[in-house]
Amino acid sequence: VLTSMEFTTLIVKSVILVSFLSSQGSSRYHVNVAVMETHSMGNEIAAWDLELQESMKEHNVGDHEHSKPTDEMIVDAGYPAETHDVVTDDGYILTLHRIPHDAGGTYNRTRPVVFLQHGLLSSSADWVVTGPGKALAFLLSDQGYDVWMGNYRGNTYSHQHVNPDIDKKTYWAFSWDEMAEHDLPTMLSHMMEVTGQDTFYYIGHSMGTLTYYTACNYHHWIQNATRLMVGYGPHTIVANMISPVFGLMSQFANDIQWILDYLGLYEFLPSNWLIEWWAAKVCDESMMNQGICENLMFLVAGYNKNEMNSTALSYIMGHTPAGTSTMNMLHYGQSVNTGGWAGFDYGSDQLNLKRWNSTRPPTYKYDVITAPVALFWGQNDWLVVPKDEAALASRLPNLVLNQRVDEVAYTHLDFLWGIHNLEKVYGPTMELMKNY
Repeated sequence: VLTSMEFTTLIVKSVILVSFLSSQGSSRYHVNVAVMETHSMGNEIAAWDLELQESMKEHNVGDHEHSKPTDEMIVDAGYPAETHDVVTDDGYILTLHRIPHDAGGTYNRTRPVVFLQHGLLSSSADWVVTGPGKALAFLLSDQGYDVWMGNYRGNTYSHQHVNPDIDKKTYWAFSWDEMAEHDLPTMLSHMMEVTGQDTFYYIGHSMGTLTYYTACNYHHWIQNATRLMVGYGPHTIVANMISPVFGLMSQFANDIQWILDYLGLYEFLPSNWLIEWWAAKVCDESMMNQGICENLMFLVAGYNKNEMNSTALSYIMGHTPAGTSTMNMLHYGQSVNTGGWAGFDYGSDQLNLKRWNSTRPPTYKYDVITAPVALFWGQNDWLVVPKDEAALASRLPNLVLNQRVDEVAYTHLDFLWGIHNLEKVYGPTMELMKNY
């Protein structure tokens, strides 16, 4: 039972959060409309009511040229593209994208398989948006790999469920726990079945590393089938992150059920007011001029002008953020507060018992991550600061490389779009892969 002071505090925090996340005004807020309307799944995606009445500024990057879906960008680059839809054991429909061979090549079932998994608020588009000769998916294809790219539940491409009548509360009741337990094994299993391969390389960015390590706690076959796991911006604990977005989310991490049940804020769609508030805290004049401060991703993870191709920026902003649940963001907030690597805490013994069969969520283990692991980290990473990365590296039982990227200003999103990545990250990654 709440005291009057606790209730008043909760009401005040809730009003603040509603103003941050709920819809206001009369203009439309949309997530990559051009991508969704032209995707192979068609207008069914619109059933998820992605558009809200929102006081969000209109951006020119929403046109189709800057927001082409992943498979279309691959074809435009001259490479073959495949789209695969899979269903998890809890009913979420996920989309994978594949580049089966290089431009001008032919199908060959002996090509080694590599799986690329995006991070928080991202999608498979991350791996191709900067184009041939720069984007990792194309570079790997040119080197003879069969390239697969996953999409976690709730993002632009994985926004459906087998139950067309599922309510929003139920659909969005997930965090990275469910991605690790259900999504990742489903996608990896499908890839292995289609290719006939029993081993694979895995490259993850940000949450794509966290979910791999967590999945190893649920499915031991994953680490046994992994030839090499490469982590960009890798993490399990994030106790020391300096992102202003998660600094705010951590303040609400203990008010979970109020936020979800009473406010109905299930999908993470920040309001324009909140974005402007964050921008005032982190943006300088050059960032303002490029429109970067109107994009949530850069406010979450930081910006490094040394690594950003200004020509590619409008295309990048046309694909990010790609969406997630409020519960997933709150899970990160919990991780900041606790300093640990654990399942989502539902805030009550009853709800935790229902999900975890325990009054407390599980604490995940490192000793099950037996695959060879290589880590690349940035000195200026807002989400994964060097201290937290070092904590991960010290606990991995089969660490084969722990590499700081040779640039002081290198930050979290540079792993995806940095103009020097071939030299600093992707080249060393591909050289290392030859040894496994």
